[in-house]
Amino acid sequence: MSRIRLSWGRAAAAIAATLVVAVPLVPSHASPVCADPPREPCGGRIFPEAEMSASFIQHDNGEYLAGIEALERDFPRFVKVSSLSELFGKQTLSAGNREIYLVEITDFQAPEKNKEAVLASLSVHGTERAGLEGGARYMEDLARWAADEPDHELRNGTEKDSIGIPVSEALKKVHVYLTDINPDGWSAGDVANGGVFERGNANGTDLNRQFPTGGWMQTSGRPLPMTEPEAIAMVKLERKVDPLITGDLHGELTSAQNAFADMMYPAGQWDPLRQKQHERLARHMKSNVARWFEERGVEAATVSGNAEMKPAEYATGYDVVGYDDSGFMGDFFSQNGAIDMDVEHFLSHQVPNSTWLAPLEEAHIMSVRGELETFIVEATVAKKVKARLTLGRVGYLFDPKVIKSSDGYGPTPPPDGVKTRPYQSTRMQYFRDLAKYSTTPVRKVWSNQALKARTLKRLDALVVADNPFPRTKTGAKVNAKKLAKALGKWVKGGGNLVLTDKAVKLLLKMKVVPGGAVSKQLYNAGHIDVEAWDDAYMAKVHDTASQTYYEVPLGFSLSDDTSPHWVVARPAWEEAGGTVAAYVTDEANVGLGRIEHGKGTIGIFGAILPAATEKYDHLYGLADYAVTVAGGQILQNMITFRP
Repeated sequence: MSRIRLSWGRAAAAIAATLVVAVPLVPSHASPVCADPPREPCGGRIFPEAEMSASFIQHDNGEYLAGIEALERDFPRFVKVSSLSELFGKQTLSAGNREIYLVEITDFQAPEKNKEAVLASLSVHGTERAGLEGGARYMEDLARWAADEPDHELRNGTEKDSIGIPVSEALKKVHVYLTDINPDGWSAGDVANGGVFERGNANGTDLNRQFPTGGWMQTSGRPLPMTEPEAIAMVKLERKVDPLITGDLHGELTSAQNAFADMMYPAGQWDPLRQKQHERLARHMKSNVARWFEERGVEAATVSGNAEMKPAEYATGYDVVGYDDSGFMGDFFSQNGAIDMDVEHFLSHQVPNSTWLAPLEEAHIMSVRGELETFIVEATVAKKVKARLTLGRVGYLFDPKVIKSSDGYGPTPPPDGVKTRPYQSTRMQYFRDLAKYSTTPVRKVWSNQALKARTLKRLDALVVADNPFPRTKTGAKVNAKKLAKALGKWVKGGGNLVLTDKAVKLLLKMKVVPGGAVSKQLYNAGHIDVEAWDDAYMAKVHDTASQTYYEVPLGFSLSDDTSPHWVVARPAWEEAGGTVAAYVTDEANVGLGRIEHGKGTIGIFGAILPAATEKYDHLYGLADYAVTVAGGQILQNMITFRP
């Protein structure tokens, strides 16, 4: 199954062609960078605004370096320029033997001890210039405001819980690190080098597949992670600065969400607090990009020629670009503890590639300004975010099975030099993490305990995740028929039973639906297609959501459709009185819904907490669970539902 939406493919080319006709390609009144005075040709700036620029910032002729060194020279209190080879040695030059520059922005007169680090990757793909072009302008904004307008307010958005902070105060609390680790792909687009940007480095490697992320890892057909110097350098930088907030800024040819900035959650194992921090970052960033568009007079519809186009939107990467993969930089950041947001920028890609279109680049630059500003302001408050869950009296059927690294790391022996990561994977960790933020206990219930009415009477809700008949406390098999009977009796008395993944098969033992009504289907990611957004299960779920769990961290391969979904045939479900909140690809496959059973309710969610798999290569371990923000909210809604 593919969820890639190509409706913008032809439109993208048409928009680019229209802009090429409408906009002079080489304005005569400015060069791209004014490192030295006079700076009037650049509007008084070092890095001029888009309308005063003639081209993308050049690399190999020293233009970018001269610009950032001018920032350091003019604003030494707030800007520091170095290279990753200075920090980590010549082995971290690019594959093409180029320096990878690092720009740091903070108040260097303020103590470093309590500052939070923000690390952003700008244009890891050479063809996707939005990150670097916007980053260069915004680093200059910050330095100028800090020196000349210290009371200038930075904001993280326009939401009710947004805040503002003077730039002088923000740079005392936050240390910003900006870098572009792909100078090879960038320099290919220099006019002197032929003027065509390249996606990969000088070796032709896609650097955004080079990071040591947990879960399924592609081990053939492309270089293994950490074999290119640029990735090694970025991993070293991440470990050195230990960022609280990170971002990886990309470009796309089309936009499934009709947005100039498609913000994407990375893949990771997030407890309720981290889910809330990520959701907050995405929500604020969306409104902040829109604020930058409005304040600078950028009209998305006018620039794009599409009346539906908007400044920004957010979802998972799968929902935005239609696929996942292993080795993503943003996933690496997230799995190492950062609050991360990755962004795809519309038409900052192979089309129009090296053609400078001022209105389009202005939209990209404003997007990036809004994104980076959100990172900075969120860094001042992210650790103050609280997660408090009111779940009621909830229990979960405990499965003692643990998937361990002693079983190996998949069919391919780990190559020499790869440092594998030990793991003990159990989806039961999700409930332990849930318990940390619940105002009431989240109780572990062994399958033999669930046979007893007095155990179940203590609960408002019971979740059975994936394995419908886990082993008892003594390691014995539970009597499936007796367990189904006990759960059925409890539900009829008013209980709320939540069945996820393979546990949906309990419906058969409970005789809620007839034999053959439940089936397992395989797709390329955990997802649903929402049918009823007004359903109680969908409360507080953002309306772009479809992905429910990240498949890669759990070890599911993308070479084939391997991610499990358990569904109920719609006719059988509806005949039994069930309601449908979402289906899976085909309306005949019910993936999310509930059914009244006596005085109680049975809810089903067929793709949210599957057990990890060791069938495919997973050099860097497996997650316990990989629930998306939307999936987590839906599951909490199911747990708290009362008939």
